[in-house]
Amino acid sequence: MKSKILTAALLLLLALSTKAQRGDGRGMDPAQRAEMQTKMMVDSLSLSTKQGEKVKEINLKYANKQKEARSANADGDWEKMRATMEALRTEQSAELKTVLTQEQYDRWQKIAAAQGQRRGPGGNERPTQNTNDDKAQKEERAKKDKGRKDKKSTPPATPAPPPTPKPEGGNG
Repeated sequence: MKSKILTAALLLLLALSTKAQRGDGRGMDPAQRAEMQTKMMVDSLSLSTKQGEKVKEINLKYANKQKEARSANADGDWEKMRATMEALRTEQSAELKTVLTQEQYDRWQKIAAAQGQRRGPGGNERPTQNTNDDKAQKEERAKKDKGRKDKKSTPPATPAPPPTPKPEGGNG
């Protein structure tokens, strides 16, 4: 159970960091990142005002800690950085769980997992990261992917050509 929660939290924050690197959060300071993450959580989880405020505090706290960790990694030790970020994500997830209802937390874990799966291999995600998916998750992902392919392969409707004007007054 702990490993599933840890994996989901890891995917959530990887999703957020990847989103930031792809331009959605590029150049954002921790306050802006926390605001973006909180807005998405409030909208997705139907958080109350009070919950939203607490979630924003937690998100800001960990956005600042992550920035500090990135700054402290001037030597480029990526294994150390990964371990530090994973620990921060675990702490953040534990704090979020105290604010969210069990239903909201479960939904948040699913959203985080879906964000990680949408990215697929590449970016910051390692190809082996999804190896612990259970059969139901894989089937659900395959259905979604098939739906996307079907939508992409359907050619757009082409409009009918305009009617050709008939010559006036002729018997033709």
